[in-house]
Amino acid sequence: MILALISLLIGFVIFRLLPEVDGDAPMSFRQQFKLLGSAVIVSGLFLTFFRESGNSVLFTYLTPFMQDILQLKASNISIVMLVFGIFGAVGTRLSGYGIDRWGAARIIAFSTIVLVVVLALLPLFAGSTLIGLLLISLMMLSQFMAGPATQTYFIQQAPQSSSLVLSLNTSIIHLGLATGAGAGGAMISANSTVLYNPWMASFIVILALVSAFISFSMGKKRLSNLQKRQAS
Repeated sequence: MILALISLLIGFVIFRLLPEVDGDAPMSFRQQFKLLGSAVIVSGLFLTFFRESGNSVLFTYLTPFMQDILQLKASNISIVMLVFGIFGAVGTRLSGYGIDRWGAARIIAFSTIVLVVVLALLPLFAGSTLIGLLLISLMMLSQFMAGPATQTYFIQQAPQSSSLVLSLNTSIIHLGLATGAGAGGAMISANSTVLYNPWMASFIVILALVSAFISFSMGKKRLSNLQKRQAS
């Protein structure tokens, strides 16, 4: 309740201070479905789906993983979660800097590769609380680096329909989180332990990486064709 009241206050301040911004031009359903026919956008949405699913396979069960696998005391969980949140905030800030310097596609690729490696290593260091927590911190850093980069990438690929694409991306995020949570629960039921969830998550995030490279390749091909038409 306290957080809700504070949020309402902050929301009122934002409403009063932010300038008016024109929205996107209205789009018919036909135009919206035409947008979904873009291989660049669809493969980008698959990137979001697989990445969020992979994250959720572990993150949904992160507390039992830290308690049962990393042997972390329950009394320390809240402090550790706060530290993870700080790493997430730093990841978001690094993402903004990296997008300006190297571009959204490179940040997406880098953060996703880091996420795959970290998830694959986690079960191998189950006996070390410190290394396990450091790896999870890197997971949080890379996860939050990917979010702003993905949104920027979608805006760059569909500037005239950015609101529509970002709203679709948000829906895909929640679908991925739900799918990953279910898959993680099934993994625990099959193995009676949360130890192997990171390996499952790593495999799913590899699918996200494949989707990302497909989208990047399609985007470059589309840009090349557009430049050729303009030259002719």
